[in-house]
Amino acid sequence: MKHSPKIQIDVGFAHFELFDTYLITTVGEGVVLGKNEMQTFRQVFEKYYGNKPFGYISNRINDYTINPLYYKEVEKHPLNIVAISTLCFSEESYKNAVFAEQFFSWPHKAFYTLEECIAFIEKHHKKYKKAGL
Repeated sequence: MKHSPKIQIDVGFAHFELFDTYLITTVGEGVVLGKNEMQTFRQVFEKYYGNKPFGYISNRINDYTINPLYYKEVEKHPLNIVAISTLCFSEESYKNAVFAEQFFSWPHKAFYTLEECIAFIEKHHKKYKKAGL
């Protein structure tokens, strides 16, 4: 399955591929995501999706760290995220993604293929739309 993003953005520490109903983010190797980086994520989300519902796919091909406190910080300001999926490439990245699930109020699931990630997002996007949110 070929996936061609509508827009690609590189912010130095991360690369975003934006599609109509979801985005894929690849964070650089060894990056530590903190307050400033999470603000950049929010700016991208707001600029390109605004009030439109979307899904977030984390491409965990690289090893990086996020301060778990910032998950809750992000949720203080509502976003139209319908679901989050994590594309894993190793058992370690899968375990990290499962651990991170406890910090999200959004539906979240880890997978080993992009197709599974997209299907999970699309399922929740349809539920969101059907509920009229």
